[in-house]
Amino acid sequence: MKKIINCVLAVSLLVFAQSCSLQEVNPSSVTSDKYFVTQDSYEELVSETYRYLRPLLQNTSHMWYGTDMYDRTGVVDDTQLPLNDYTTFTGNESQGWWTDNYNVITKANTALSRGAAIKGNIDPKLYATRTGELLALRAYAYFNLVESFGGVPIITSEVTEATYNFTRSSEEDVYKQIVSDLNQALTLLPADPSDYGRVAQAMAQHLLGKVLLTRSYKSYAQSTDLANAVSALQVAMSKSTLSTWDALFGDQYSTAGNKEVIFAVRYSSVDANNKNGNNLYQQFKFWTDRFPGGALAAPYWRQDASYQPTSYVFNLYAANDYRASERFLQRHIVAAANATGPNGAIKTGDNVIYLPRVAMSPAEITAYEAANKPTYYVVNPDQYHTFFGSNVIYPIIWKFYDPTVVVYTNSGVDPQGHRDTYIFRRAETMLLLAEAYIKQGQGALATGLINELRQRAKLTGADLLTGNATISDVLDESARELFGESNRWMDLKRTGTLLTRAAQYNAFTAHNHTGGAIDAKYLLRPIPVTEIVRSPTLTQNPGYPSK
Repeated sequence: MKKIINCVLAVSLLVFAQSCSLQEVNPSSVTSDKYFVTQDSYEELVSETYRYLRPLLQNTSHMWYGTDMYDRTGVVDDTQLPLNDYTTFTGNESQGWWTDNYNVITKANTALSRGAAIKGNIDPKLYATRTGELLALRAYAYFNLVESFGGVPIITSEVTEATYNFTRSSEEDVYKQIVSDLNQALTLLPADPSDYGRVAQAMAQHLLGKVLLTRSYKSYAQSTDLANAVSALQVAMSKSTLSTWDALFGDQYSTAGNKEVIFAVRYSSVDANNKNGNNLYQQFKFWTDRFPGGALAAPYWRQDASYQPTSYVFNLYAANDYRASERFLQRHIVAAANATGPNGAIKTGDNVIYLPRVAMSPAEITAYEAANKPTYYVVNPDQYHTFFGSNVIYPIIWKFYDPTVVVYTNSGVDPQGHRDTYIFRRAETMLLLAEAYIKQGQGALATGLINELRQRAKLTGADLLTGNATISDVLDESARELFGESNRWMDLKRTGTLLTRAAQYNAFTAHNHTGGAIDAKYLLRPIPVTEIVRSPTLTQNPGYPSK
């Protein structure tokens, strides 16, 4: 169970180069008992908790696979396939998600415990603020866990010795702990963060609103959950403003301090300080280097091809939706190297593949290729999932482009992604509030919020929503607005649409479930078998292996 607990008193810390900034930090090891006696050492413990958000956010398969928006790219040996296809699980597919969330909880508990022990050595205002931050971060991790696994062990204090008898608390009790942590955090947190990237009131209000909205769907919901969710989300909205789309995704460096961003994970410009860089820039690129003119070079560098957007996503955008313009969704693929292709000589920077938004006829394709040499492939939308078999081709999501990243084939040596990863921003707050309004029977208010986002995307007239918005309208707008950001799996589960929308829009999910509905057991992920073996008092979710 060492993945959950900290059974060794020595922990990995962040030693600050010059200040307590969350950005410029470097990991080291320090003996705990004698070291944690000063305010500076306490600050290092708090920052260690933030640092563990980085590997957590690289577990994107648990946020996106098996939904209507993201599909796998055809690789058949991926250990995460059951998460997308809803097929036979071995029981350890969720180990990383379980471990990384509990690592955040463990670090938060350690900092809370050690801070309380030396409270007299810490500035009272700073101590209160940091306590609020830690409680909110712990609540965030528990929310991920309870929605993924159901009831999980509630650990709220530092574990200082090996323990092998953890038991699962009920979902209801985990939710009570989350709400309690957030309510306490809100009494301690400042209105504005002292350092961009730290938790402040807006983050806690946003998360509380999301938690209460989610609980309002449950059998154990409290009668005030929906109204309190609306209040929390309204407060969170009041503490942020919408930015332009260019400001959001033209420069995601932490120095930008974007006013729409409610909470983000920051990365250092010094790779050795990062532990895990931002890898969103590579996850939505097909293997461009496998085609003539392709190479591990500018502008695409390394491709990961973890996900391809589903046809549902590509079909969502209106023709003039700025969020799907070439600036953020590349349909003209360029050569990264000189080469010879099927349509003549290729020079670096030439357009070589075109993916039109609207299908072209064979005659139109022939004419286009003749007029646009050396373009050698025109790939229609209905071919995105089938063209070249496993070497699929699809428009590249460009909103996360990071020009500081090069080949990155040697982990720890080549540059990693340095740009911020947005966890919460105002657009999501608005969509959560729209969902809550719909649940209250106030669909017209939801329509207004959705249209505000559409107008920001430069849509007008017939492209704006009319009448009373529905949950489907909210989910569609969330897909347009928050692609590659929000936890889509949790959003669909919350709204009771996960299994139906996955079967309808996810090609691999549909392929594996042609005979009927997807089993409701998949609304929970399996407790990792490794954890059950280490702590036999843990029980498995129904329908999954225990050994």
